[in-house]
Amino acid sequence: MITNWRPQFELLQQKEQQKLEMQYKRLDMEEIRNVYEDTYQNPSSVDMNFISEIPYTTADALDEEMLMNIAYDALGNGQVAVLLMAGGQGTRLEHLGPKGTFSFEGRSLFELQASQLKNFEDKVKTPIQWYIMTSDINHGETLGFFESNHYFGLNPVNIHFFKQEHFPALSKEGELLITEDKDILLTPNGNGGIFSALKKSGVLEDMKDRGINHIFMNNIDNVVVKVADPLLVGLHIQNENELTSKSIAPKPGESVGRLCLVDGRKSVVEYTELPEGEEAAFKNGNIGVHVFSMDYLQKISNVRMPYHLALKKLLHMDHTLQAVREEVLKFEKFYFDAFVHADTHMTLQVDRKGEFSPLKNKVGKDSIETAYKDLIDVGVF
Repeated sequence: MITNWRPQFELLQQKEQQKLEMQYKRLDMEEIRNVYEDTYQNPSSVDMNFISEIPYTTADALDEEMLMNIAYDALGNGQVAVLLMAGGQGTRLEHLGPKGTFSFEGRSLFELQASQLKNFEDKVKTPIQWYIMTSDINHGETLGFFESNHYFGLNPVNIHFFKQEHFPALSKEGELLITEDKDILLTPNGNGGIFSALKKSGVLEDMKDRGINHIFMNNIDNVVVKVADPLLVGLHIQNENELTSKSIAPKPGESVGRLCLVDGRKSVVEYTELPEGEEAAFKNGNIGVHVFSMDYLQKISNVRMPYHLALKKLLHMDHTLQAVREEVLKFEKFYFDAFVHADTHMTLQVDRKGEFSPLKNKVGKDSIETAYKDLIDVGVF
C-alpha cells in the first residue's frame, strides 16, 4: 500500500533511486500507515454530545492596571518570550515569498510585529527573546528578509529562527508521492508540530537557560495582533496558569475554530469539523493568541499529537513521471489538540477591533482590503 511507488521508481536513474531509498529509510512507515488509516480510511467525527461552551472572562471583569503591571515586571525581568508561527507562504495573496514579507505601505507583517517588540523593549529596558518558526519552503527567504531589513531595529542576537517538521503527502490509494526533483513529497506538518519542533531544535532548552517562564504565541497573519499583550500575560501569570487563551465572539458562519469543552477539558473544535449549524452554539472563536507556561511546553513537547486530513492540489509526478497538480492527502497537526493536557486554562474574550484581522485571501473576506482597513481603523496608518 504505502510503499507502492514502484511505477515511478523503475523509471528513475540509479542515483535517483538511491536517493529515494535513503529518504524512505528515514520515514516512520508504521506511523504513516496509521495516520492514513485513521484520518482517511476510518475518519472519526466530532461527537456533539460531549462538547459544551467554555467559561471565560472579559476585560471589564479584570483589574487591568494590576495585571499589566505584573506583565511589565515579568517582561523587565526577561521572563517573557514571544513565539511566532510564520511557516507559510503568501500563495493565496498572490504574493511571492513568505507571508510575513507581505507589506502594507512598505511595512511588512514582520515589521508590524517587530515594532511592537521594540516598543516593549524601550519601555521595560530589557530585550525580549523572539522565537520564529519557519518551514523548509520559506526559511532561507525569511532569514534573508530580516537581514536585509536590519532586523527592524531589534538586536539579531535576540531573534531565533527554527523550522517546523514535515510529513509525507499521499495519494488517495496510500502511495508515497515524488516531487519534480525526484524526492519523496513532504509537506509542513501543521502548526501542531510546533511543540516537538521546539524541543528537537533546542529552542526549549534555550528558553530554559535564559530563565524564561512564560511564552506568548501568535500567528503571522493576524495583522492587528497585540504582540505580548500585557493584559493576557498578566492574567496568565497572576493565576499561575499552564495556558491562557484569547478569544473573540465569532460572526455567523465565520471560519474560526471554537474554544470549547470536550469531555470537560478545554479544546478547540475546527469549524470544518462541526456539524452544519452547530457552530453558532459556541461563542468563543479561537484567534491563535495564547500564553504558555514553560512547564506546560516541556510537558507537551513529549506528547504525540494526532494528525488531521486536508485535501490539497499539490504538484507531483504521476506514474509515468509526468508533472501533475492533483488532489492528494495532506496531513496536519493542530496545536490546540494539546490543550486537553493543560490542568489550568483560562480564556479571555476580547472585542474584535484592534485584536483580530486575519489576512487569508487576496480579495473578499479576510483579504488584503479588509486587513488594510482594520490597520487604518486602529491607527497603524
